[in-house]
Amino acid sequence: MRRPVIALISALLGVLPALAAPVRVPGTNVTLEPPAGFVAAENYPGFQSAEHQATIMVTQMPAPIAEVMKAMNKETMATRGMTLLSSSAEKVAGLDALLLEVAQTGGGVEYLKWMLVTGDPDTTYMVVGTFPRTAGKEVGAVIRASVLTASLTQGPGDPYEGLLFRVEPTPVLKLSDRVSNLLIFTEAGKKGVLGPGEPLYIVGSSIGPGASGDLQAFSKARAQQTEKITDIRIVGGREIEVGGLAAWELLADAKDEKSGIPVRFYQVIVPDGGGGYFIVQGFVATDRAVELLPEFRKLTESFRKTDD
Repeated sequence: MRRPVIALISALLGVLPALAAPVRVPGTNVTLEPPAGFVAAENYPGFQSAEHQATIMVTQMPAPIAEVMKAMNKETMATRGMTLLSSSAEKVAGLDALLLEVAQTGGGVEYLKWMLVTGDPDTTYMVVGTFPRTAGKEVGAVIRASVLTASLTQGPGDPYEGLLFRVEPTPVLKLSDRVSNLLIFTEAGKKGVLGPGEPLYIVGSSIGPGASGDLQAFSKARAQQTEKITDIRIVGGREIEVGGLAAWELLADAKDEKSGIPVRFYQVIVPDGGGGYFIVQGFVATDRAVELLPEFRKLTESFRKTDD
């Protein structure tokens, strides 16, 4: 009778889903054991479960871990609409790490997040598991367990690994870094913190749906959400074709948020045909706009969608 009793107790308490075998997350140096039933995400480095409306996203960025951890406090997170519920120090792959439990509401749904932050003086790694509160404690527990399996390994030799697009550098703008599903191009591929107004070109794919309906209106609204610049004033826009897809190019004058220097802002929104979109954003000091805008456009002209 022992086995039926154990089975009954397990059924009543709820058995946590198992974790799958470790796998390196494409485009990153992070290896993770995803929860059983989670599949590789198409639009970002990580995993997803349609059944539980849950995701696990890995972000690798060229930022000192000490600075990022310092920002993981109640006050800073509140400015981004997140409520910090708990925080604990952890050890992951021999590195100091911070595990955060966070709540956030979006689209009328309350989500919970387990956020693991670790890294070194050059690179920060964030593993974020997100799920609706209604998914239940069991789902949250297995996502927490999965996040804590993160370890570091040799990264990909191809910076485009897992991305849904390709772009080719120009003689002036070279690939500098990759952050999640975004590629960053700078003058001569310069890495690290850029000075105010230094040329910066970013291209990536959206995580969620968007760019439906009026493309021009969506482009204007998306431009106003851009961080690091203020006083955005749209000065031009036109319909263009990018990689065989209809797109909208926008130009605006703005100011660098920290220094206040005038900058020219360049943006292109390319609907992907599946409800999402690709986004290009370029920033440069106004007095160099005539020189750099053609370089931004050359990069955009090389854009093509892939089936990776």
